[in-house]
Amino acid sequence: MSLHESPSDVASMRILMTTTRLQQPRPVTLPLQTSSGGYAMLALDQRESLRAMFGRSSHGTWVEDESLRTFKRTAVDILSPFASAALLDRQFGLDSGRPSSLAPGCGLIVACDVLHQHTGAPISSITFDEEVTPEFLEECGADAIKLLVLWNSAEGRGERSDLVGRALELAAKAGVASLVEGIVRPPTGRDWHSPDERHEAILECASELAAHRPDIYKAEVPGYRPGDVSKVRAQSVLMSQAVGGQWVVLSNGVVAEDFPDAVAESLQGGADGFLAGRAIWADTVIEPDVAIALVDRSIPRLERLRSLVDGSRP
Repeated sequence: MSLHESPSDVASMRILMTTTRLQQPRPVTLPLQTSSGGYAMLALDQRESLRAMFGRSSHGTWVEDESLRTFKRTAVDILSPFASAALLDRQFGLDSGRPSSLAPGCGLIVACDVLHQHTGAPISSITFDEEVTPEFLEECGADAIKLLVLWNSAEGRGERSDLVGRALELAAKAGVASLVEGIVRPPTGRDWHSPDERHEAILECASELAAHRPDIYKAEVPGYRPGDVSKVRAQSVLMSQAVGGQWVVLSNGVVAEDFPDAVAESLQGGADGFLAGRAIWADTVIEPDVAIALVDRSIPRLERLRSLVDGSRP
């Protein structure tokens, strides 16, 4: 039993897990779900990419670490009451343990990846965060962990397998749910030949990574092109077949205005929800009053997305 569950909560969870086990191949992950059983999860684990969102100062320097921490604290305080779970990193989001302002009923997902990235540049590689241990997860009251994996078809399958295996082993030892996120890259040294090649890679990536059986797979929106969600539903059906279990979409790479429609179409194709950040709060980072911007713009976005998830459930 976690520090945040009462005996009655645990009993209810055990009853629900018993009655649903015959209906689905994956364990349910109630601390991360809305009351409808979907996922309306908020991503706040960005690191150097978040620093880049602030832009450079007039002196050409990037903001200090405390600016990232302050933004994350503010976002958790304002947005977590409207999310079924929040994803945070150890370095800037959990440096002092579980956020005191994390809303009751909002699950906590801890990133167990180290993102090797220069500010303003893409992620070059990913390694496992050795400081995210079962003891650390217990101290934070974590409900799940998340691992980001960079994928391309030409190389790195063994390294990816080892990385995912370590994450699933950690989740099992800590007694928390596991999320694996796949981000596709073209083969080294070239660009995608076409949008269709990238869409095929997103499905191939899902087939490889989901074969490890994480509790939830986190995918780029399948079939999406900027301004065009017409192929998302059909590609999401294929994604559901490739994953064979619970999966959610992320918002990176999607125009913010397109994201609600992309979520709606992916839900129709079998997705279980979203785990997203940029489409919800990216444009608030540089506002003079971030808190007001989060209240005025990000809360309505998150509420709309959550309503789409809940409205899609049987």
